Amino acid sequence: MNTSAGERAKWRVEGVVEAPAEQVTEALLAVRPGPAGVDGNALVLAGDHTREAGAVTLEGGPDKFTGRFGGSGADYLELTVDRGTRSVGVQTWFGGTYTVEPEGAASRVVLRVHNVVPNSGLLGRKLAELGIESRLEKVLNSVLTALAAHVGAPAPAPATAK
Repeated sequence: MNTSAGERAKWRVEGVVEAPAEQVTEALLAVRPGPAGVDGNALVLAGDHTREAGAVTLEGGPDKFTGRFGGSGADYLELTVDRGTRSVGVQTWFGGTYTVEPEGAASRVVLRVHNVVPNSGLLGRKLAELGIESRLEKVLNSVLTALAAHVGAPAPAPATAK
């Protein structure tokens, strides 16, 4: 994977789930082989990938997972669950790390993005960076909604790029 929680992020997007950080962190770290983004599994893949690319099925575990998606199944992603740092790293069209921080009685979910379309060359990366903040807000909104639903919290306010 091309990212780590300690790596400096180029973009940061965050939003709040109205539930305790421990509960939201448990939901975030719940990743197992099988269909992703549904039934409480790999909620960091909820919405964005399943809506745009079709179903994603994860293989591997318990800490490193791979998945293929898209019509041909040629598109590839990686997830790394780090229970020590309580984070989930993802490498797909972007490489980033999801974490949860306490926010009073609620939880701040943070997506730090380190790279976009790795191995695509400078032009490909520059094109992918166009409008990236709004695209990442959309990605995190899907994750926030899935996490909130999973823990029984109210619908979250929209995510914002920082």
